[in-house]
Amino acid sequence: MLPDDDPTPDEQVALADSVGLALLVVLDSLTPSERLEFVLHDMFAVPFHEIGQILGKPAAASKVIASRARRKVQATDRPADPSRPLIGR
Repeated sequence: MLPDDDPTPDEQVALADSVGLALLVVLDSLTPSERLEFVLHDMFAVPFHEIGQILGKPAAASKVIASRARRKVQATDRPADPSRPLIGR
């Protein structure tokens, strides 16, 4: 596939499947509270005070849990992207 070409429907499905599987692997590394914080706040922009109400915790505790989840997600091993140069990885 050339960079200017749109992906074919088969390529779109394959990409969606691989991204979905990767997301499941990453989310599986989180505790249930971290998973809830990460998905609700980072993916759906739910405010911390609302997530805290769901978890029965203050907003400050909710922020700490989300921060921990983000660090875990960022630390998760990612497959190498062959299009990126080795320097600076």
